[in-house]
Amino acid sequence: MLLMVLYNKLNQEKWVKGNYTDNTGKGLSGQIFTEPKFVNGYNGTGYTLKIRLYDQNHDEVFSDDATWTTQASGIWEYLPALGKLNFDFIGELEVELIKSDEELTAIGVNGSSMLRIR
Repeated sequence: MLLMVLYNKLNQEKWVKGNYTDNTGKGLSGQIFTEPKFVNGYNGTGYTLKIRLYDQNHDEVFSDDATWTTQASGIWEYLPALGKLNFDFIGELEVELIKSDEELTAIGVNGSSMLRIR
């Protein structure tokens, strides 16, 4: 069995606690790649997305649904609703790709998925 590893690269390293938006292009966003050098975006056609925040002990502290911006290139966005990201946080954001018969996780490499909320 071939194990697929996907890699997540956030576009932001910081988010201001309590900020929220429902405007595309103003939320947390990133791209999922097939290799750790971030060259080839992953075609996420058929998958739904969930973001998960893990603290420095790798305990999950938050999860919520995210959306695709450009599914064929692996570009995603999370638009936090009022009160959703209203806590201090330093840790890693992972993205889960889910469909009926499969669940894949995109992880960070070399700090590419680290996030600070303050």
